[in-house]
Amino acid sequence: MAGRLLNGLFPKIDHEVQSAVDKKSLDNIWRTSLVILVFESLALIVFVSTRERFDHAAWVSIGSATYCVVSCLIGALCAFWLKKHEEYPHIAVAIFDVCYYLLLSSWGVYVACRNYSLNEQILTFFAVQLMMVCFVPLKPFVSLIFATAIYASLYCYAYSFDGAKGLNIFNYVLLLIVTVTGMIVRFYSEVRTSEQSVELNKTIDQLEYNNRHDGLTGLRNRKALEEDVPKIIRSHVTAYMIDVNYFKEINDTYGHAAGDEVLVQTARWLKTVFSEDRCYRYGGDEFLILSDDDDSYSEDTFRFTVPSIPDLELLLSIGRAEGDPKDHDELFKLISTADGVLYKVKKRTHSPEFGGHGERKHQDD
Repeated sequence: MAGRLLNGLFPKIDHEVQSAVDKKSLDNIWRTSLVILVFESLALIVFVSTRERFDHAAWVSIGSATYCVVSCLIGALCAFWLKKHEEYPHIAVAIFDVCYYLLLSSWGVYVACRNYSLNEQILTFFAVQLMMVCFVPLKPFVSLIFATAIYASLYCYAYSFDGAKGLNIFNYVLLLIVTVTGMIVRFYSEVRTSEQSVELNKTIDQLEYNNRHDGLTGLRNRKALEEDVPKIIRSHVTAYMIDVNYFKEINDTYGHAAGDEVLVQTARWLKTVFSEDRCYRYGGDEFLILSDDDDSYSEDTFRFTVPSIPDLELLLSIGRAEGDPKDHDELFKLISTADGVLYKVKKRTHSPEFGGHGERKHQDD
């Protein structure tokens, strides 16, 4: 039981979820501060403009309203400044949340003490606490400590003034319990909402990744290529078309699992030589690289082995073409040129002189 209570007061929260909670807290404080700032400023202007004389009580009211306006202005500016930074430490937001809570709660206590001494209602204090419950998700142990301190400070004043005769201790403690419970419930509600939001974003990101990447090799696919065209054209491009020699025979002899491993190992090699975001699985055992580096790779073949079939030496044939494509059509003409060079390389690597089985048609591979 004690362990569950401690876990409830000191929850362990994932970093991404905590960041989402912090962001929501900053958004809430920013909006709430602006709303209070506007209404309290208008109330102050009306109060000042309608006064015929300014006695001590009037100046106290003006000072109290000004304190509230300045506190909300500081809160709004600090929240806006933190919101501008994409990455901010959680401790900074946590300290800001506590300071904001203490600023406005202190104002609520002051107004309540003044009203209590005048035998008036202390609704402002409870309104501030309600606002904190609704909009500032403090961690459970922080809520417990500071809410208790705030309620205790007001009670101490009332007790010193008239023995707290104007406060029903039972109702007062009950309101404290409701406030703390509400703040804790609000915090965990924000955590659950943020967890769902983070999971949803991860799912969306994964779906977008899968939509643009080949599931086997992890390389970008034809759809990604089409989307990348605007970023590639109007610059110097070296296109490489790469093909695994005798890939069909590998599948027939060693099985499709071995063939998949060949493709995976080929993709790994490509990512060590070229920029990963310019490597594409073009189709079957063909790969496309669109490099902005002329010297990325100058050979037209590459030999390697795969751990699952160590007795077989594999050969990649590589066709290369350079150009400065101005639009989509010119880029794909450049790719077609590289494909034509690849065909010539394959024709040579399939010849008996090169160690092949004889001349073959391009589509048979």
